[in-house]
Amino acid sequence: MTTTMINNNNDNSSYAERCASFGSNVNSFLLKHQDKSFIEKMIEEQVELLEGNRDLYNRIDNNMKNGVFDPFFIREHRAIFFWRESFFRKHFPINSWFTVDFETQDEFDPEDDFVQAATIAYQITRHFNRVMALASAKVDVELTWLKQQIYFEKNEQLAAEAFSKYSWGAMTIDEEHLKDLGLGFSDLAHLIVEEYQTGPKKLEEMALKAVLLQHISSG
Repeated sequence: MTTTMINNNNDNSSYAERCASFGSNVNSFLLKHQDKSFIEKMIEEQVELLEGNRDLYNRIDNNMKNGVFDPFFIREHRAIFFWRESFFRKHFPINSWFTVDFETQDEFDPEDDFVQAATIAYQITRHFNRVMALASAKVDVELTWLKQQIYFEKNEQLAAEAFSKYSWGAMTIDEEHLKDLGLGFSDLAHLIVEEYQTGPKKLEEMALKAVLLQHISSG
């Protein structure tokens, strides 16, 4: 991050606020140069993970934006979550972006795994359209340095919820924790079945899922 430009600011705002303001201005500029064809291509790649079902993708995308847990499409949500996490790390490697902590005013450490997780999980669920747009931005050669100054907000609580609802395979299922997220016993049962099921699903489950997919596609 270009700290000299930020530190030369003479206003009374905190260092974190100046960093966020600088990064937001950079983001606004880059978003004006987004490549919509690239964004559409990235959406299509995600749709392919869902056997080409664009309506299901829209449902999952909307669920992630609003923190909704969908017990009938757990694996599909997880597939999209992992794809997006990989996308973020590919297009925004360490030292190409930053975040700020308004409470502690601590300087951003790009190697801090906790900060990375609190930022990435939040961004790829709540603001992934903007993430794709920033990744797609095309600027003149003399302005490419701006793509190393991208600002992403972090949200520890919403990131933790995202991991619990969409990346559950990487965590120990804790009933009390899931209840804190507003998930009931039935939701917990679905998670456990998806995690530990070894054989094929029951015909009733498959039929119900087929009906739901048909309903989604028909609007």
